[in-house]
Amino acid sequence: MTGGYDERCAADLANVGDGRDLSRADRAWLARVVTGAVRPNRDKPLWDLAHALAALAEAAGARDGRDLITLALDPGLARPAALSARFGGGPAVDDRGPVLGTAWSTGWAGLARLLALAEFVLTAEDLAQFATVAGWLDELAAAPDAESAAILAKRLARHFTAYRNAHLPLAPLERRFRALLTFLGGRRSVADDDILDFWRAEMATGERPGFRIVAEHFVTFEAAGRLLEGLAALSAPAALDAHAGWEERLDAALGDLATAEPAAALATLLADWPEGPKILTGAEREDLADFLRLEPYHRTRPLTTLRAVSFGRVQSGIANRLRRGGGGAAIAERATCLEAESYAELRTRAGLLAAHLGRMLRIAAALRIADRDALPEAVRGALEAAEADLRRVRRAGFDDRAGLSAGFAAAEPALLRLAEAAAELERSLDGLARHRPLDALFPADRDIFAVAFAAAYAGEAAA
Repeated sequence: MTGGYDERCAADLANVGDGRDLSRADRAWLARVVTGAVRPNRDKPLWDLAHALAALAEAAGARDGRDLITLALDPGLARPAALSARFGGGPAVDDRGPVLGTAWSTGWAGLARLLALAEFVLTAEDLAQFATVAGWLDELAAAPDAESAAILAKRLARHFTAYRNAHLPLAPLERRFRALLTFLGGRRSVADDDILDFWRAEMATGERPGFRIVAEHFVTFEAAGRLLEGLAALSAPAALDAHAGWEERLDAALGDLATAEPAAALATLLADWPEGPKILTGAEREDLADFLRLEPYHRTRPLTTLRAVSFGRVQSGIANRLRRGGGGAAIAERATCLEAESYAELRTRAGLLAAHLGRMLRIAAALRIADRDALPEAVRGALEAAEADLRRVRRAGFDDRAGLSAGFAAAEPALLRLAEAAAELERSLDGLARHRPLDALFPADRDIFAVAFAAAYAGEAAA
């Protein structure tokens, strides 16, 4: 990926730039238009293009879309001077360049750029949309007026939205960002209660998004904000190229940001856990996945993590029952959240997971270090304690030392990462409990979630 767009988009831009021998400035303009980095209105160049084509249809006496396509793809018309020589003094033209009534006009240099954009629209993705665009141009040539130009502009805007979603990694996130920015009212910081309030507002509109999903959107939103040096950069009207070195800064991380779910690294470690000795049971892996799926919130927003684990499970249970059409407790009963796991219970379980992973790390060290005579006494004592732990473990695969050593060696990188994350989670939950007692937080949150669930799923609960 380069410049925030994928290889296909880069090739499409290069084809037009090389074919028309565009200047560096014109290539940069075309890239900004294609990627939507034009402010304050990214669709303004598309509106200009539609009106330019309508003016050209009148100036050239175009009979159908093919005549406009011929003009757009003619490399001989890539320069302002050539356009002036061809159309100057004719209909739909003034001293500066083409006009469309009194509503629109541009200069010859502007028209040259717009024809480069027209070629991009026609030829992108190996001509995949050529027939569709040609049909639009047929309609424009039949009635080259401001009304037809406005219709074409709307079609082009939708066309570019689809193209950006396919070829710009950040584009699919834009709708999320717009909703979050609107909700935050331009504020630069996000708090745990902002995430909860946004979810409640969405639930009240009937959208019924999962709380976990909303939290994941905030994870991505904050990550993108950091990439552009704070959330203010996302809401500023300046174009991307106003941020010095934006391409280099985005290239390093944008692909991961857009194509991976939050906590993908930790989730992958758990999903790809190697076969062998049962260092982690299936239940332990599921618990870790729940706690760590919102990375880095397990260390930065422990309250949102607790809410996602406790009440996210309740909402998932409701959604699963609706999808299956039955099974388990009724919707109304689930919506009360009486079965939700308390924050104190979750904190205890997180501590047990951290302790278990620490224990497994010590066993891994004992298996790895055979020659201990030269080690300090304290280290030898720790390794002997780990050996004693190993003898007490009653799990599959722990009775074969050779196989166990190989299994721990294969799992060691993942084990180190997960143990570190679990320890971070435990510390963050301890800090939360010191400042906001969990025994008071949980019932207050349970009331909030129960009210939201009861209202959102009232129809299904009554059925």
